[in-house]
Amino acid sequence: MDFNKKRNRDFFDKKALFKTVGIVFLAVILILIIVDFKIYKKKQQLNAQIDNYQKQIEDIKKSSQTLKNEIANSDSIDYLEKLGYEQFNQTRPGETEYMFVKSQKNAEAGPGGYQKSVNFWDIKSWWGQLVGGLNWIKSKF
Repeated sequence: MDFNKKRNRDFFDKKALFKTVGIVFLAVILILIIVDFKIYKKKQQLNAQIDNYQKQIEDIKKSSQTLKNEIANSDSIDYLEKLGYEQFNQTRPGETEYMFVKSQKNAEAGPGGYQKSVNFWDIKSWWGQLVGGLNWIKSKF
């Protein structure tokens, strides 16, 4: 038996060691990329929350300013009359109040008097449009 061959052989094979270190390095890089992506998503979520809170703060500031103006004008006769007309439906003596009520058919119609269709692919809405168009043509002759 030749014991010298076994002694000369390295304890670790250099190629296997290089491959193992490379795989571990790639695994660590992959884990860092995944963690970085999660942090990026969390940052986007937090930025969206910050934007939402800033909008809420601006709305509250506007509301606060409106309330300050109302408090400042609370002693004004003109402001109290305006408030009475708008919020409490009060009228001056001799004034007549008119109320406009939409009929049920007009309430369902959209802007311009056209009826809103719920679904583009709904056959009933197409049929209704076709019949409505034919009735319009009949009314013109």
